[in-house]
Amino acid sequence: MSRREAVRAAALAAALCCTGASAQDEPLISGPGSTLTENKCKICHELQHIKRAQLSPGEWADNLRNMKERGTPMTDDEMRMIHEYLSVYYNRDKPAPAPSPDTLASGGDDPMQKLLNANACNGCHSIDKRVVGPSFREVAAKYAGDRGAPARLATKIRAGGQGAWGAVPMPPNPALPEAELQRIAAWVLQQK
Repeated sequence: MSRREAVRAAALAAALCCTGASAQDEPLISGPGSTLTENKCKICHELQHIKRAQLSPGEWADNLRNMKERGTPMTDDEMRMIHEYLSVYYNRDKPAPAPSPDTLASGGDDPMQKLLNANACNGCHSIDKRVVGPSFREVAAKYAGDRGAPARLATKIRAGGQGAWGAVPMPPNPALPEAELQRIAAWVLQQK
């Protein structure tokens, strides 16, 4: 194999690897409950885990009960909505319907809540209570009086991390647009 062929082969291999990685990051099929499902499941799993599972409704129910028993923060209503979504769009016994709007996406008219939900922040954090990670108020208190806090918090949101608040890691958010990253960091720091 010539050097030129080797370079082409390496470039092709790199392209294929990158294509596979981006396929894993693709969202679930859009439908009622897809955003909630993504936010709760991404706490511990890549979305690819759901896409390849293709379970029966009973198996999805068992998996959701297991997730809740292991500590996934999810109300009974959320569990019901996620079950309905998975049973329709990721059911091994029948094909998924065409994508449709997520009519159950939460956040109402509040653009910040929509942004937090879209990026799974509310899967692990709430305003005033620890969920999986610290509350937004705890984070704001930790950074109070720190002039470099916006940049440090934005870096933490972008890169993720582990150990600052306990053993559970915060996943990275490399695809979060810079403007949204700055909005989230600034908003968190205001939650006193």
